[in-house]
This record gives sequence, C-alpha cells and structure tokens, in this order.
Amino acid sequence: MNGADLFLNIMLGVVGSAYLLYGRKQGALLPMLCGLLLIVAPYLVPGFLPQLLVGVGLAALPLMLRR
Repeated sequence: MNGADLFLNIMLGVVGSAYLLYGRKQGALLPMLCGLLLIVAPYLVPGFLPQLLVGVGLAALPLMLRR
C-alpha cells in the first residue's frame, strides 16, 4: 500500500463517517447508508482507481438525489 492508497482510504473513511453521523442526526436513510458503504468500500474494492470512482459516486449520490 503506497501513500496515495492510504490517503484515499482515510479520506473515504472521514467522508463516510460524516455522512453516517449526518444521516443518523437527520433520520435520513440514504446518507446513512452511503456513509456506511464509504467506510466499508476500501475493504471490498481493490485498486486505487476503482476505489476512487466508487467513493466519488457514493459521496455524490445523496447530493444528486436530494435535488
């Protein structure tokens, strides 16, 4: 694991934790689910680019569906 992989994993965990806490406080299922998936995604998706694409997609999903 190089520095870029480690940084991406940490950032996905931070964004996932924020979504999870936000969804829990607001009682919104979609941000909470996306947050949980963002936390778990680095363990399930191998490779930097696939993790990046999954992470960006999951992070953008609640924002796109909110409008």
